[in-house]
Parts: sequence; C-alpha cells; structure tokens
Amino acid sequence: MKKVICSVMLGMFIAGVTAPVPVEASWLSKTWKKIENSLDTESTTAPPSVNRKLHDVGHLMDTSELKVAGVPIGATFDDVKASLGSPQYETTQYLQYGGIKFYQDIRYNDAHVARISISNRDATTVRGIAVGDTLKQVVATYGQPDFIMNDYYFYGYQKAGSDWIEGIYFYHDGKKVKSITVFTS
Repeated sequence: MKKVICSVMLGMFIAGVTAPVPVEASWLSKTWKKIENSLDTESTTAPPSVNRKLHDVGHLMDTSELKVAGVPIGATFDDVKASLGSPQYETTQYLQYGGIKFYQDIRYNDAHVARISISNRDATTVRGIAVGDTLKQVVATYGQPDFIMNDYYFYGYQKAGSDWIEGIYFYHDGKKVKSITVFTS
C-alpha cells in the first residue's frame, strides 16, 4: 500500500513539475514594459492655449518643405502626371499613386494641388518622416510643433481669424504617425 501511495504521489509531483504553470510577470518585467512603451510617446497635450481667431499661429515654412515625391503644393495635375506618370486612380478631385493622393484646390475647382496626403510608407516628407515613424522622430526632425491636438501635430502657419493655413499635419495614435497631410489654403 505504501508503494502505491508513494507511486501516486511521485506521479503527481512529476506531472506538476512538467505541466506549465501560469506565472504572473514580475514587477521588474511589468515596469520595464511600461518604460519601453513610454519611450516612443510624446506629449499630446497642447502648449499654452492661443486664441487662433485673434493671433497668428506658427511660422511660415519654406516652400521647398511643402512637397511630396518631388511634387510641390501648387503644381498642376499635368505637372504631377509628367513627374510621376499615369496615376493609379484619377478623379476630378484627386490623383492617387499608391498611398499618395494629390488633391486639387476645391475653392477654385482648378487642377492645382492644394493638399497632398500620405497614408502609408510609399513616400516621406522632404525631411524624411514617413507613416509609421514615432512622434519622437517627428519632434527630433521638426522641433516642437506649432500646434498640438489630441490626434495631430501641426507644423506651419495659420493666419488669425481666417481659413488661411499652410503646413504639415502629422496625424498619430499617441505614439506613431498614422498619416501625413501637406496643406495650403
């Protein structure tokens, strides 16, 4: 009888040792994970509030910054096609080349590019920022944003009390760039 009990206990011991036992992560590994997550996060709170109706915001960017894939804001649709070839999609409002869309100025309904959006890694800004880059990379490359909202950083200029805006929007999820828009109004 002792042999049977000892055999059963030994069997249970061996089964317990070889079976995976869920173990909670240690304090150190949890803390390290928090540190890793915080390293690629920039603040998404706005700098001191500025009434954009009364005060100009930001700075004028050099026009050489306002282009994507070699195509500047203000180019005609014909210029875009001459530079990049036939678009993947074409409508009266935009030309699309993969993850890059060139939109016309809708106010004047002419075929001049007023907005360029990038939705994947098909293109970068002139300074080399692409979709998927971290906000730390954006700030290291462009400096402190001129305007910060919960879902975007803006670099450029907005004229007080008007709709006149010119610059680059980096839309993000709090850590990484999700899309980029180069814009002029």
